[in-house]
Amino acid sequence: MKHLRFLFFSMVLLMSCNDPIGEETVIKAYVTLQGIDQVAVVDIAGREVMKYVDVDILNTGDRPHYVVVDQMHGYWYVTLISSGYVLKFDIKDDELVDSVKVDNMPALMAIDASTQTLYVSRFMPMPAVGMMGSNSTVINVIDTATMTVTGDVSVGARSPHGIAISSDGKTLWVVSNEASHFFKIQTSQMFVEGYEPESFKLGHNVPDSYAINDMFYNALELELSHDDTKLFVTCSGSDEVRVFNTVTGDSLDTYPLAKQPWHLVLSDDDKNLFVTNRSGGSISKINLSNGSVSVLSDSLIALPHGCGLTTDETNLLVSSSEGNRLLVIDTESMVISDVINLEMPMSMPTGLAVVRE
Repeated sequence: MKHLRFLFFSMVLLMSCNDPIGEETVIKAYVTLQGIDQVAVVDIAGREVMKYVDVDILNTGDRPHYVVVDQMHGYWYVTLISSGYVLKFDIKDDELVDSVKVDNMPALMAIDASTQTLYVSRFMPMPAVGMMGSNSTVINVIDTATMTVTGDVSVGARSPHGIAISSDGKTLWVVSNEASHFFKIQTSQMFVEGYEPESFKLGHNVPDSYAINDMFYNALELELSHDDTKLFVTCSGSDEVRVFNTVTGDSLDTYPLAKQPWHLVLSDDDKNLFVTNRSGGSISKINLSNGSVSVLSDSLIALPHGCGLTTDETNLLVSSSEGNRLLVIDTESMVISDVINLEMPMSMPTGLAVVRE
């Protein structure tokens, strides 16, 4: 009897040791550190940096700018502005898997995990920090399974920066930072000879031609509603977020914000939109049900850049590129609940992606 009891408890112990459900799972965020050619891997619950991943390709500086996560296949990707690479890492151990060179200052990305397709936009002029941007008008299309560029699609306007893909992967949205136009690209047609993306103006007060770099709206980033019916655009030149109908391209709403709205993230229920205001040193929360705007201003919010919501959406993570820190913000009260300081000075945290459970 004692022998059977010992055998039973031994089997239970063995099963519990091999049970992945019993293991503590760390929910991570990835933050590009543009100033030191690294990506910080952050333990969100522990409020600490777990490791720093080197993305150093060139001795002269690579400038990692943006990161996206493909949870379906277990990888994350980062763009290197200066060296022109896109790198692929394993989400489990954060080891480099592969890379591809695209040149022309790769910036933001949108991923269609179902087809393993990555779309890469171009950087825009930032003379204040010594970066003149790219004259390119193209979006790179990458097969992430093989990490090869399958083709480029031109929108005809310089610095196509903001980028978003529809939930079914059929429509790619791109906005130019220099010309005040955004573009609707049918992904099934983008490599067809003679195909031209459909274009829309960000406002009535800009030239009809997107070949003219009017630099009025200086659009930064795009976000689609979860039902793909609305497109949200941060306009750093006019200090506002503009909302458009994705079928007609018509303007639906405009939300005036603080100076230089930058990156944005939408809640899963499409009721709240969070926006970093780069030169405004603040974070805006737009209630899309009633149009009200809550603003968080604090000396800790120095040149806010990237942002991302935790899985339960109780916290918003924001990178402070001048403050050398990450901020954890309570989304209900809109107060800073925690600060994660980075070890290396001049890290310049920019892009941020949260691994959602």
